[in-house]
Amino acid sequence: MYAIRAHLERTGGALPPRPPGAPAVRDGLERGIRGPARLSHARIRVTPGAVDAMVFMAAGTLLEAEDGLRRAWGALTDPDGALNGWQLVHCEADSWLMLGLHEPPGQP
Repeated sequence: MYAIRAHLERTGGALPPRPPGAPAVRDGLERGIRGPARLSHARIRVTPGAVDAMVFMAAGTLLEAEDGLRRAWGALTDPDGALNGWQLVHCEADSWLMLGLHEPPGQP
């Protein structure tokens, strides 16, 4: 299981419509991920200017998990996708969570 953090923002130019709600984004990710990687669970927050997600992927390797999730976000941000007008800015494993470091160093 790999924890992958993703962040999307509106692209420049005319403001695109607000993205669909978190359940619809999650459904789109599930449809866009092609095996052998699969979405286990996700926390998604949608605001007018950003989409933030922590996605837990079941996969054989971290690379497989990240690639599968990036392709799914790509399908959602395509011109025909539910997140048309949005850009994936960050989609990488959350190393703090994987190491069990839930708080930055120096924090109680």
